[in-house]
Amino acid sequence: MDDRYGAWLDQLHPVGSTAAQYLRDTQRIETCYGDLDAEWARDELESVMASMAYSAVDDRNGESNPSKLPIQTSLYKTLASYRSCVNKYRRFRAETEGAQLQQTGAAAQAQDLIFRYEQDLQTALIACIGQIEPGLTLAENGKERAVPSGFIDVLARDTTGRLVVIELKAVTARREVLGQIAAYMADIEQETDARPRGILIAPDFDAKLVSGARMIEELALMRYQFRFDFTPLPV
Repeated sequence: MDDRYGAWLDQLHPVGSTAAQYLRDTQRIETCYGDLDAEWARDELESVMASMAYSAVDDRNGESNPSKLPIQTSLYKTLASYRSCVNKYRRFRAETEGAQLQQTGAAAQAQDLIFRYEQDLQTALIACIGQIEPGLTLAENGKERAVPSGFIDVLARDTTGRLVVIELKAVTARREVLGQIAAYMADIEQETDARPRGILIAPDFDAKLVSGARMIEELALMRYQFRFDFTPLPV
């Protein structure tokens, strides 16, 4: 584990014992799975996340512990907590690598433009949510839904009333996005006791993401593109 992780957690959670708890749980995970930085280098912790998958349906069916972690309490709640820890460490590694890459003002400016573009994309998508799928509507306020793993870009409902978690990317989506949307879907399932669908929307997807997406039930990938319509004004 990177020595800087503890300080990063302290900055993220300056009040209370949350940072210390995340660090302890992450250390437990590393004890069972080995060096997390090596796992990050291998597949950005995708395999670790996959081994901790445990749904409400699995819980109701009494399925056994799929992970390497010894768990004596509720498998469903405890594995959800451990997945949150892994996602936190993935976020740390991604931010750390991003900071190393952004050595110039031009790179930082480009990242800011991407962030603002994703916000604009979210606004545009909410305005025409039905174009993603006929009958799709916003759930609650539709956007920036807070869950334990982070913030869902858009939360919607389909024509059957089923919740749909939508994640937006303004650039080519990489495989680590799978862990992000899978965690969001797991959070919604834990909250509602019903499995949601997921839709990942991006201009393009890398090949590893496309392969990994086949392992996440009820996840769809959608590529977006823009089309201009021109209407002459009378003069």
